[in-house]
Amino acid sequence: MSVEQVRVFRHANVLLVSHVRNVIESGGVAAALRNMTLAGGAGELPPDQCEAEVWVAAAAEAQAIELVREALEGPATALPEWCCQGCGERLEGVFDRCWQCGRDRPDRS
Repeated sequence: MSVEQVRVFRHANVLLVSHVRNVIESGGVAAALRNMTLAGGAGELPPDQCEAEVWVAAAAEAQAIELVREALEGPATALPEWCCQGCGERLEGVFDRCWQCGRDRPDRS
C-alpha cells in the first residue's frame, strides 16, 4: 500500500529546496525531493514543471507547511529581548546565545 504524497514546496533554487527538506526532516517529518535535475529542460518543458520540489505524506502536510513557513519567515511570535546572566549584555529575542561572552539564553538551555 502506498502512502499519498503532497507537494509542500517548490522553487527554482535547488539549494533552497534542499534546505527546506532538511528543515522539514529536522522537525520529524520524512520528506522527499523531486525534479532536482529538470532545470535543463526549461524551455522545452513548462518552467513551473522544471522546479525542484519537496513532497511529504499527506498526513504530515500541515506540520510540514508550518515548518516551511517558520523557516522562511521566522517564528509566528517574536521572542522578547533578554539580558545575559554572564555579562549583562542586552540581546534581541532571536539570539539563543550571548554574542559577547557565549553564554546560553537561560530559558533555552
